[in-house]
This record gives sequence, C-alpha cells and structure tokens, in this order.
Amino acid sequence: MDIILILLIVLAIIVVLIAATLLIPIDISLRLFKEGPLAQVGMSFGFLKGAASGRIDFSPEKREFQLKVLGITFLRRPFEKRGEKTKEEKRTDWKKIIWNANELYAAGKELVGALTKSLSIKGLGGRVKVGLSDPSQTGMLIGFLYAGSGIAKAFLPETSLEIEPSFEEEQMDADLELGLSLPLFKTIIPLIRFFRSTRKIF
Repeated sequence: MDIILILLIVLAIIVVLIAATLLIPIDISLRLFKEGPLAQVGMSFGFLKGAASGRIDFSPEKREFQLKVLGITFLRRPFEKRGEKTKEEKRTDWKKIIWNANELYAAGKELVGALTKSLSIKGLGGRVKVGLSDPSQTGMLIGFLYAGSGIAKAFLPETSLEIEPSFEEEQMDADLELGLSLPLFKTIIPLIRFFRSTRKIF
C-alpha cells in the first residue's frame, strides 16, 4: 500500500511538472557578439522560470551544448564534426525531397507562421560600435541607426541600444541580445501537423 501511494505521488509530481512546462512559457535569449576578429553566437533557454536551462554556443574556439537543472550542470557536450558516413548508413533521398518540395514548403511555411504568432518579444538590448572609412558616412550611418532604434523603441519599449561611433578607424563591433517567450502548448498542434505532412518525405 505504501509503495502504491509513493508511486501515485511521484506520478502526480511528474504530471504537474509536465503541465507546468507546457503552460509556463520558455524564455529564449539570442546573443550575437563580435569584437574585431572574434565572433560568437549563443542561444540560451529556460524552463519553469529558470529551474531548468540550456545553452548553445557557437564560436571559432567553442561549439558546445550545456544543460543545467537548478544551477547544476547535468550535461556538457561539444558539437563535433561528423565523420564520413558508412555504406550501411541510410542516405538522404534528395530526389524524393525535391519531388515533394511544394508539400515540404507548404508544411514548413505553416509551421513557421504558427511559431511566429506564438512568439513574443521580451526585449532587445546591447551595444553597437561602427566606423566607416569616411567620417561623414559614419555620421550618416549613426543617424540611421539612432532613427531605427527610436522606431524599435516605439513598438518595443524594452528596447535599449547603445550606439557608439568610431571616427578614427573602420570597424563593426556589436554585442546584441534578443529576449523571446514561447508557450510550449501552442507549438504541439503545429508540430504534429508538420510531422504528419512530411512523414512520407523523410
């Protein structure tokens, strides 16, 4: 009897966690960093208000995926280049994909449209430092960037961009971060439709 009660409690906790994961939106953060020759792109996401989180980093020095739960790293795996495929491995049937290109495009367009409608922008911030060979052109570009920043802030008050001109040397450095929110339960039906439409292609 005690074992059954414990199993029921564990099952109830699992159900609650699954429901909370589906109902509480995922926090997604996209970061683009460039300073001189160094460039890095990163994406981080958090479930259950940050109780579980993951991070993907791409740079010339590091390409890895990291998963944390309650601040403890459970998985850290680098992205390695795949070796040559063996003859036994299943090859992609490109002729079949090309033949069903219209069906694949329609399914992909529907999926992207549904995900775009479900996404909400939480904020946009960072800094940009630009400089062209001609100081006058640098000034014009800075003016356009300030105007674009003002327009973005009118639609998204959380926008905070620091724009810095460089009149002495030609450069294009940036550290930008975009915050997004996506409820998982809104992606279930679009994903099911996409996989049902493309299951014969792959």
